[in-house]
Amino acid sequence: MGKKPMQDENEQWTARDEALWTTAELAVLTMRGQLGQRQHLPVPFALRLGGPEERIVAHGGFQLLSWHAPGDGSYAHSHGMMVATGRGGLAMMAGFAAAQAIGNASRRRQAAEMAQPRWVPIDHGTVAVSNFGFYLHSPTGIHAWNWPSIHMASLVGPGQLSIDGVSENGPIKWILHSDWAELVFMLWASVCNPTHPQMTDRTWLPQDWMTKAMVHAMSNQGYPTHFAFQEVVRELR
Repeated sequence: MGKKPMQDENEQWTARDEALWTTAELAVLTMRGQLGQRQHLPVPFALRLGGPEERIVAHGGFQLLSWHAPGDGSYAHSHGMMVATGRGGLAMMAGFAAAQAIGNASRRRQAAEMAQPRWVPIDHGTVAVSNFGFYLHSPTGIHAWNWPSIHMASLVGPGQLSIDGVSENGPIKWILHSDWAELVFMLWASVCNPTHPQMTDRTWLPQDWMTKAMVHAMSNQGYPTHFAFQEVVRELR
């Protein structure tokens, strides 16, 4: 009797799929004005964005990238001198000068490269999403962001949210990598920009995931059920 073929990895229901399904459910509650009825998830820090009505609806890992230049173009220029006498002294001095010039050129080139803006990882930890904003809990501290602090946001890839906003230290331009990036976007847009193209077109929920969820709901007795999937899809249309 042959072995049952292993389920293709792409067809397995993963933690990422579960996050997107929860995001879809929370979108329905948001549309109904019932997000505040969602069960609060406990976190180890004090909430400070929405008073007694605030509740954490999801949390999970994140990585944060910032758009900036790691350096300012400066470098340490070597001015060292070498004095050699005797046979071969002149050749030794010439070799030292050549090596010094090569080193300075290399440092100058590296400094110029570091002065170019790029996406640089700056933090990681746990993102906790609430009905009033989100918290980044990391080794650097607990950073709270309410929705109005984000001036522009767009999903730039699966689990990747581009954010422009203003922090206590000035303007920021970030990419939030997390299974909950779509949830952060959906809740922000529902409050601050309901006519955002990704919101109105529902492209915040990946189409390939919608297909996967439908197949999973129809072929499995697990979660989500086919009935629940159809209900959520109908509400989100």
